[in-house]
Amino acid sequence: MSEGRPAGQALGPVMDQALDWHIRQRSGGWGGAEQAAFDAWRASDPAHEAAWRSVSAVWSSPQLKQAARLAQARLAPPSPAARPRRSLPGWPWRRASSIAAAALVAAWIGWRFDLPTRLQADLVTGTGNQERLTLEDGSRLVLDTGTAIVAEMSSSRRRVRLLKGAAYFDVASEQARPFEVRAGSTQVQVTGTAFTVRYLDGRVTVAVRHGAVLVGRPGGGTVRLTASQQVQVDAEGVGPVEGVNAAAAMAWVDGRLVFVDQPLRDVLHELRRYHPGLIILGDGRLGAVRLTGNYRLDDPVQTLASLAAILHARMTRITDTVLILH
Repeated sequence: MSEGRPAGQALGPVMDQALDWHIRQRSGGWGGAEQAAFDAWRASDPAHEAAWRSVSAVWSSPQLKQAARLAQARLAPPSPAARPRRSLPGWPWRRASSIAAAALVAAWIGWRFDLPTRLQADLVTGTGNQERLTLEDGSRLVLDTGTAIVAEMSSSRRRVRLLKGAAYFDVASEQARPFEVRAGSTQVQVTGTAFTVRYLDGRVTVAVRHGAVLVGRPGGGTVRLTASQQVQVDAEGVGPVEGVNAAAAMAWVDGRLVFVDQPLRDVLHELRRYHPGLIILGDGRLGAVRLTGNYRLDDPVQTLASLAAILHARMTRITDTVLILH
């Protein structure tokens, strides 16, 4: 890979450091020296600041607070009448609650940042981020938000495994060495063309910008797609070939969110993939309203505010990451 983040860059240690700082701040004994060391750590690397913001967002999320309350309830100290007089007041319970909360945060972050996938992948994009890279054969890729891939290039084959997310492929033509994309059990074969593969919620969608591809899966048949066609593959097998507005379906490649006569609930479902937090639809009636629009993907908060204005609705900002449309 010649562009984008180097393959296999480790993010786990940085997240561990950020989590450690968060726990230390809440464990007592935090003073000027600790604050100075923490400030220096945050300023020393942009990745540190990004990790700190991510952990802070997770820590303040309603789901984690509820889980922490449940954990603390289970670890509640005995009543004053039952508590030994000579024990250190509350200390074991505060420490146990802190440990429980730390374990909850670690588990939540493991889910939120999908650590098992990161361990497999050559490259992973974070929420709201995209990556552009060029493989050694000259094929160009664009990875959408929340995407993980493994690239396997040899003298006899070219293969990319899409572990999750969405990717755009502009494949360099090599008749003797076909290019293959695998997403779950779905296989896409080409020699030279441009197309997207989306692998989310167990469903694979392949759409072609130009050229042709073969899409199939074991025991599920194979179909041929050409320009402005797409197919979906799920547990039931390969679906029918459909026409698609390639410009709208692939607008994310150029950093745009384009939707044509779609219900708001579907628009928000897509927008949530680019927002590192929660977008809540506070009025279910709004979900059915159909919209057409073209917005930038790099500012989901502003996009939601624009949608609210169009709908004569209100966007409430609880925190930097929790947004409610009602």
